[in-house]
Amino acid sequence: MKRERLYFKIFWVTLIGLVLFTILWMVLQTKFFGTFYVHQKSNELSQQLEKIYHKYADGVYELNDKPAEIVDFEQRFYGLTATLYKEGTNINVYVGGYNTVPATPMSPSPSIMQPNYDITIHSDSRPTTNTPLDDKNIEMLPLQPASYLNPYSERLPGALSIWLQDAKRFSTLSETGKVTVTKISDFDADNENMLIAAVKMPNTVNPQGGDAYLIALATLQPIGDAVQVMSRFYMYFYVLAAFPILLFAYFLSRTITLPLIQLNKVAKRLTKLDFTAVIRMNRKDEIGQLADTMNSLAHNLQQTMADLQEANTKLQADIEKEKQLERLRKQFVASVSHELQTPVSLIQGYAEALKDNVAHGLKRDKYAGVIIEESERMARLVADLLDLSQLESGRFALHWSKVPLQETIRSVFIKLDPLLKEKSIRPQWVGLDTEELWVESDRQRLEQVLINLLSNAIRHTPVQGRLEIRLIPEHSSVWLEITNEGLPIPEGDLPYIWDTFYRADRSGSRELGGTGIGLSIVKAILQRHGSQYGVRNEEDGVTFYFTLPLQRTT
Repeated sequence: MKRERLYFKIFWVTLIGLVLFTILWMVLQTKFFGTFYVHQKSNELSQQLEKIYHKYADGVYELNDKPAEIVDFEQRFYGLTATLYKEGTNINVYVGGYNTVPATPMSPSPSIMQPNYDITIHSDSRPTTNTPLDDKNIEMLPLQPASYLNPYSERLPGALSIWLQDAKRFSTLSETGKVTVTKISDFDADNENMLIAAVKMPNTVNPQGGDAYLIALATLQPIGDAVQVMSRFYMYFYVLAAFPILLFAYFLSRTITLPLIQLNKVAKRLTKLDFTAVIRMNRKDEIGQLADTMNSLAHNLQQTMADLQEANTKLQADIEKEKQLERLRKQFVASVSHELQTPVSLIQGYAEALKDNVAHGLKRDKYAGVIIEESERMARLVADLLDLSQLESGRFALHWSKVPLQETIRSVFIKLDPLLKEKSIRPQWVGLDTEELWVESDRQRLEQVLINLLSNAIRHTPVQGRLEIRLIPEHSSVWLEITNEGLPIPEGDLPYIWDTFYRADRSGSRELGGTGIGLSIVKAILQRHGSQYGVRNEEDGVTFYFTLPLQRTT
């Protein structure tokens, strides 16, 4: 749903957040800015009046003087300064600093007067004699012409009347040099707010007796007007700001969600095992880092999947090979059982005949010969099994020495001469009549290789067929090839004939089948020689070949 999408949530969260922030900012400015301003203004007024106090107290200025610094002070705070002298209930306030000319007395409304004091306000500096006016009246003697008057002097009587309504006013000013600031609110028809700051002067400043105070009047009317204007201005400002806020919230949400949408699309492709997906994003922030991480993840997953597929292929091949090996083992067991069944039966039968004295003379010798021949066949089978056991256990070792190759081949043919005569085969030798070739090998194992290959070739060669062995010397090795006439090996069997227990002839024939161990032993021995070996079909037969490391005599 649309409401569940991230950009929808970000848009509204951003929009509401900006609106709330704007409203909060408006409330803070309209409701608290005035209070903050009064606080700051009071602190600044107190600090500045304290500096002026020290100059009067230290004698830099005369108390009745109003130098340019004081005039700047009055202009800065939109007010005026005055000197207040208190003698009992009589209070005389001198504005001072202006040219005095004859003036007409002014009397404010008695309703705002402080009943406990007789107050007289003078526009000049303090005179030599103090002549107070009527009781409970405050007289303001304005200067003429009006351009010489401080514009805030006419507000002083009303402000002082409210300020002096505090019965503890002078007790709070008892500490010399300590400035106190008081806010005077709604003391005239305009509801104007003002600040009065006062500080008690040292007694040395007023040698005529009584207490002397330095007071400063500051108006807050400018900030009040500013706050009102600001409130009206913000109404128009927020209306105009609504459209930019909407645009900002929209583009912010799209800026964040568009890359995430792209990341999500790539992630969906990854869930479908499509690791070719690449995020193209030129960003350095967290989203850009996430995109780089997903690209790395896709690359690593692609590499891992390739490795897994390769491993799976190898595993499948191993499983298939294991199944093939299991089939070969079963075939081997059947073959061995067949191989053992015949000699065991013959040995048992002829042995029983000899025991019963059935045979005499030549017949007895024939029975004994069969028993010996079958026993030798069984011994060879057991020897092959032992070699196979050593091969599988890793204990198949060679005893290296210099071996004469032609002499070894001749001795093997002598051992195989009965098989050759049985099929009337006359082997052809190519290269055996040359100078003796010496190879690095184990003579017993080399004879085993030759016997296995030659006996295998003789078994598959027809009567009076062709059997050829060739020696081809090279620089550091010698090629040995054994070719026999006969039927070719099926092409489907060529890759497996070197495997243990494998038999190309599955008929179980004792003459042609073998046990499936001989070629696997040949393979193991030749591999330990570092030989190149193989088999290929010829037009009228099969050729087995291998190499041996050559050592020339010096």
